[in-house]
Formats: sequence, C-alpha cells, structure tokens
Amino acid sequence: MSRENENYFEISLHYLSRALARDLEELAAALPGRKHEDKVVFKAFASECRLAPEGITLDGELETGPKSIIISMYALNVPSEPWASVQKWISFKELPNTMPYWGAFRANAEEILIPHVHRIRDSLDSIVSKLDGYITNNTPGDVAVVVFPLPKVPLLYIFYLADDEFPAEAKCLFPAGVDSFMPSDVLADLAEHTSRLLIELAE
Repeated sequence: MSRENENYFEISLHYLSRALARDLEELAAALPGRKHEDKVVFKAFASECRLAPEGITLDGELETGPKSIIISMYALNVPSEPWASVQKWISFKELPNTMPYWGAFRANAEEILIPHVHRIRDSLDSIVSKLDGYITNNTPGDVAVVVFPLPKVPLLYIFYLADDEFPAEAKCLFPAGVDSFMPSDVLADLAEHTSRLLIELAE
C-alpha cells in the first residue's frame, strides 16, 4: 500500500468506526442496505460494498484509495430519511466553498469524459443497469443520464455530441441540498470516480 493510500485508509477507518458506532440496523436502513453479522452491505460505485470495522470492500477487494473516504463519509453522514426525487440540479460551482476545487473538478469529472462522449452514448443501457440510473429527456444537451454511485447521491450527466460547429462537451450536476451531508471536496472526488466508472463501463 502506498503512503498516500495509507493516509486515505487511516482517515476512512476513523470515519468508518464512527459510522459503525450507530445501530447497524439503523445504518443499513439509512444507506440503504442490509445488516450481515457485524457488517453492513449496500451498493456503491456499481459494486457490492461491505462496511466492517477492519475496512471497506468493493466486490470483495479492500478499498484503500479515495473511494474509501467517499464511502465512509457517506456512511457517517447519510440521513435516515428516504431518498426523494430531485427537485433541482445544481452545478459544482453552486455548491458552497468550491472555488479551490473547481479546476480539478472541471478537469477530472467533466473534461475527462469529452473524448468518450459517443461511446458513453452507445453504452447507456449498460451504464443505467450497473448504476441503477435512468435516461432523462428533461434537460438540455443531446444525451442525459442520472446515475447513482451512492444510493442517496445521484449525479446528472449531460452530454453534447460534437458537430460541425461545436466540439463535444460534458457536464456533471448535483442534487440541490446534497451538501447538507456531503462536503464539497468529497463530492468533487465522488464525481471524478463516477466519471472514471462511466468511461470504464463504456469500453
């Protein structure tokens, strides 16, 4: 494990221990997921995610990178209320205190997708299936899809296909109010790793 991943892992264990101090049945209901012995299981990043005192696994593999921070922070702060349909989508810039992260977000969550827009469009059925999402026509752009990297944190991706006048473009939007339980820097990381997953699923 690299030094950087050691740091991620240690921080995630701190958040995770606090999350697991909650009644596990209540935590499972909030995520939502299910309790299994001393673990809680739910779906994250299109994988089976297990929360245990010794760490987080995705499809059986110990997660020691940035996803461990994202997932442990979600588990710690996820509200008990059932997920409600999104009333308003907002850009990353509309979240509080995002200016320090804007450049990285733009490069790592949006621009990274631009070379893959056509492949993503052609793979939407697989993407929707893996990420429990849906295609929507209620947005601008040529193609738009809502995906759920975490059960209560949907992301809206809007894609513009290249034409004779304009290059391809990609936008990632968040549900208004998500910052009430997820910090902006963690949301930036969530979008980055979801975008990478979209590219992977489109290959």
